[in-house]
Amino acid sequence: MSRGGRIVAGLFLAAFGVALAAGVMEVGVRVMHLVPTRFWQPDPLLGTRLIPGKEGWWTQEEHEFRVPVRINSLGCHDIEHSIKKPDGSRRVLLLGDSHVEALQVPLQDSIGRQLERRLRSDGANDEVVSAGVSGYGTASELLYFRERGWQYSPDLVLLAFYPGNDVKNNGPALEKSLRPEYAADGSLLRVHGGKPRVRDRSLLGRSQAYAFWRKLILTRQPALAGFLVRVGLVKKAAIRAADTREGVPLDYWVYADPVPPEWQDAWRHTERNLDDLRDAVAARGARFAIVIVTARDRVYRDSWETLRELYPRLQKGKWDLEAPDRRVLAWCESRAVPCLQLYPAFAERAAASEERLHYVYDGHWTSAGHALAAKLTAQFILRESLL
Repeated sequence: MSRGGRIVAGLFLAAFGVALAAGVMEVGVRVMHLVPTRFWQPDPLLGTRLIPGKEGWWTQEEHEFRVPVRINSLGCHDIEHSIKKPDGSRRVLLLGDSHVEALQVPLQDSIGRQLERRLRSDGANDEVVSAGVSGYGTASELLYFRERGWQYSPDLVLLAFYPGNDVKNNGPALEKSLRPEYAADGSLLRVHGGKPRVRDRSLLGRSQAYAFWRKLILTRQPALAGFLVRVGLVKKAAIRAADTREGVPLDYWVYADPVPPEWQDAWRHTERNLDDLRDAVAARGARFAIVIVTARDRVYRDSWETLRELYPRLQKGKWDLEAPDRRVLAWCESRAVPCLQLYPAFAERAAASEERLHYVYDGHWTSAGHALAAKLTAQFILRESLL
C-alpha cells in the first residue's frame, strides 16, 4: 500500500474509532437516563404548566435519583382522575410547587399518593388530586384554582406553602422566570412565563451525550466553560450565574431580619394572594387549609453552616430561619385558616434518625420525607375535621 493509502486508511480508522466511541457514549447516556426530560411548556395565564401525557426521566447533576415520570392526561404528575368527582367520594385538591409535583421520587411515594392511602385506611372513599408544578408560587396556584382546580369539585383545598421561594415567586421585583403581574389595586392578573423552546434539530441538538457533557462542563467546570465562551464555542448566555444580592443567593433573603423593602412588597402580594385563594375556595363551597413545607437548610443545620461557609456574607447581619413560618402561621390565625407546620416533626425525626428526609444536594423531600409529610397531613385533616 502506498504512503498516501496508509494515511487515508489511518484517518478512516481514526474517524471510525471516534464515531464508535461517540455512539457507545450516546447509548450509555440514554440507557442510564443521565439527561432529564423537560416536562413543562409555557402557559399564557399560569406562566408554565406540565405537558399532558409527557413521559421521560427526571434526575440532576449529582444523580441522587433517576425516576421514570409520566404526566397524566390532565397535566398533573399524578394517576389519572376524572374531572367529575365520583359519587359518594370526598376529594382533596393538593396545590403546591415542586414538592407536590414530586418528580424526585416514584409516583407512589409522593405526598399525594401516600396521603390518599392514609385517608382511605379507615375505609373512607377519599381521593387526592395532586396539582403541583415546579416554580409555582401562590400567584400561579391561585390562577390554577380559578381556571381549572375548581372543576374537580374538591371538598378540601390543601395548599402546600414553601417559604423557601414561594414569597419570592409572588414578588414581581424579585421573580424573573415566572413573573406575576398585578393590577393597580393589587389584584392578580397573570403570570408571565418564558417563550416556547425552539427544538434544535441538528445532530448535536438531538444528542443526549452532548447535552450531558455540556451541562456537566457549564455547571462543574467554570474555568473551562469560560474558555469555551471566549473562543466562541458556547454562548455567554448559557452560563447562568447564581442570582445573588450583596453576596447572598436571592432566595435566602427571605430569612433576613429586618426584611428588605422589596421582600416586604413580596409578602404583601403573598398575603393578598392567600386571601383571594381562600375566598375563591370558599365561593366553591370547599374548605381551605395550609401545610407549611420544610426547607432542607432548616431541618439540617449542617446544610445552613455549609452555605455560610460558601457565602461569607451570611455570617454577617441577622438571619432568622423561623421568621417565614411565623408569618404564615400569623396569617392563618388572623383568618381562622387551619394550618399545619411540618418543621417540628421533621426536625425531631432528622435528629433521631439517619434516614434522610431531604436530599443532600437537590434539597427536595426523599421518599421518607414524603411519607412523614403525608402522615402528618392525614393526622391534621382528621384532627381538624377538614373532610
